[in-house]
Amino acid sequence: MKDIFSYNGEIEKNAYMNWRTQRYNPTHNMNVIAKGFSDSALLLAKDILKDNRDKKADILIFPLLFNTNHSIEVYLKAICWQQNLLLNKNETFEPNHNLKGLFIKVIELENELNSGDQITFRERLSSLEMYIDELYGKIERTIEKKGNFKTIHDITFSRYSLTNDFEPQFYINTFDNVTVDLENYLAVFKGIFDNLDALSTHYYALLEGKQESEYESRE
Repeated sequence: MKDIFSYNGEIEKNAYMNWRTQRYNPTHNMNVIAKGFSDSALLLAKDILKDNRDKKADILIFPLLFNTNHSIEVYLKAICWQQNLLLNKNETFEPNHNLKGLFIKVIELENELNSGDQITFRERLSSLEMYIDELYGKIERTIEKKGNFKTIHDITFSRYSLTNDFEPQFYINTFDNVTVDLENYLAVFKGIFDNLDALSTHYYALLEGKQESEYESRE
């Protein structure tokens, strides 16, 4: 078998993993990854809508939602890191998959940073906030262990059919159909991803300006 990480003589048949990434630019690289996952989710949804007579949506919805949530996670982590750099904080982001916690942190850091129009900032994130609230209404639950109650969220719902405590996921443990309107998905997430990308680009530009200013002040 030919190696997967190998070259094809026809250039259009290659994927260059280090073409868009930069060696010393970690937040930029995170945005590249985030956009890759968001673009793949949108392309998959569009492809399903072209012809779903074979009901492929019922199986492809799992990687589609995984790519969606992973893109959101990476975008939010990149933005947190950029905000911390702008605030001269020696921090990056919380090392977990808690979308709600990451979202709240982004809001808190922007309130501290106050980098632009706060109304526009919240408008850009309003649809994402509504989605996270909807999602957590399905994946968040309270468990009891040794008399202690703990609220957990199982973001792995699109990766595994079982929760962390080996219970069926919310879409299995129900008698009602759990559906995703893919036309609505495209309309909503095209906007969410565009806004996340715009926010990250905004902070990236501020960072470049900050670094240029610091460089000039040293000369």
